[in-house]
Amino acid sequence: MIFARRALQRRLDELRQAMPEDAVKALSRRLNVAGRDRMAAMWEVVVLHGLSFCGTLAYEQPLASGRRPDVRFEGGRLAFTADVTCVSDDGLDEANPFQLLGQEIEAAKTRLGMPPGGADLRVLDRTERVRAGERRSLRLPPRKRIREFVAEAIVPRLREQMRAGATTFHVEIDDERAGLVLSIDPARGRYSSGGHATYDVPASLTSNPLWKALRKKADQLRGAPGITGIVVGDGDCAALRELPTRRSDKGPGDIATELLRQCTSVDFVLLLSVAEESYRFGRAGSPTRHVAPLLIARDRGLGVRLEDLFGKMIDAMPRPVMMPVNAALRAREDDYDLGHHGGYGMNGGKIRIGSREFTEILAGLRTIRDDGAKHVRAEGTGGGRPNVVEAVVLANLRQGRLPRSISVVQTDENDDDWIEIEFGDPDPAISPLL
Repeated sequence: MIFARRALQRRLDELRQAMPEDAVKALSRRLNVAGRDRMAAMWEVVVLHGLSFCGTLAYEQPLASGRRPDVRFEGGRLAFTADVTCVSDDGLDEANPFQLLGQEIEAAKTRLGMPPGGADLRVLDRTERVRAGERRSLRLPPRKRIREFVAEAIVPRLREQMRAGATTFHVEIDDERAGLVLSIDPARGRYSSGGHATYDVPASLTSNPLWKALRKKADQLRGAPGITGIVVGDGDCAALRELPTRRSDKGPGDIATELLRQCTSVDFVLLLSVAEESYRFGRAGSPTRHVAPLLIARDRGLGVRLEDLFGKMIDAMPRPVMMPVNAALRAREDDYDLGHHGGYGMNGGKIRIGSREFTEILAGLRTIRDDGAKHVRAEGTGGGRPNVVEAVVLANLRQGRLPRSISVVQTDENDDDWIEIEFGDPDPAISPLL
């Protein structure tokens, strides 16, 4: 997920001081179930935890309408009722099944005896007028018709070209069913490529996933006393983080502003995504990430007070370890993310490998030569590829050097530690006597 599990556990523990135990347990149960709701629960935890440092919380306090907003906050001279939600592009992805089409084409290639990879798929798009703007979509059949479409429209053309002795293949479709260009060249190697127009950057203020999520929460806040607001977490939604590239595109601030214009039941909208900055000048290293907020308030005075509060709330949030697009994929998997698997460090006579990988090696679940593969069975033993850690350990052993110390280097809220092994001088037990 976006935040490390250790970081989430710490915040769950600390939330027990500000919220009822059964409410915290309900959040932890949601975090332990694979699926899209896991991202929503994650954002609730970090938002509620951050607010708990700024004032007092009342969780899911019922309104006269019977609705139960996520939080009633009171701190200093500021009090508000708010709902926390998470928005994704799942619906758009379902309606534009580009990935599924690629998978079905690859499966069809395998059945035809073609080697893996070598394909390039380009899909055309269409634009239609909708209320308050435009809607872009890919020219593809519905998801439930993709397999049938591949079998009827693509496979026969590939078979025909194979019978003609072709070594490269080309399929172009431009009709009422779809618009695409597929080329296959086995000489390209095991990897395939593809592309399509963006269908997830909004071109309408009111026809996009962010608007739908905001509108739903606005209805739920009707009748709440005092200041009301919506906090939105990024569950892989382009509307929250993609900058408009065309004049018709609508930014997240535009959509939130329109919500406040139409719905008097909401006084502010706080949008939370993740920004990533790579190292400059070609320097190696992992990118740095931080929570990126955008606050839209009904009036300037309220906005100033909320900015100060939410700044403190975000300061209490953990450092993001993953971007929303990858976090959403991992949230659907019923296992744990990899730690430092495949990573290592060297300094003089010391070498580091991930604590989890080290333990799995000792347990016989993997070898160093697996190079940190998540699915070891699929990777086998690495096919004899050289491994730096293995080579260094073997070199020390051949020089008669054994480990002199083994220590755990803890990494705070990161979801893995390091095992640091320091090799000593040549040991006469396994090396020539001097």
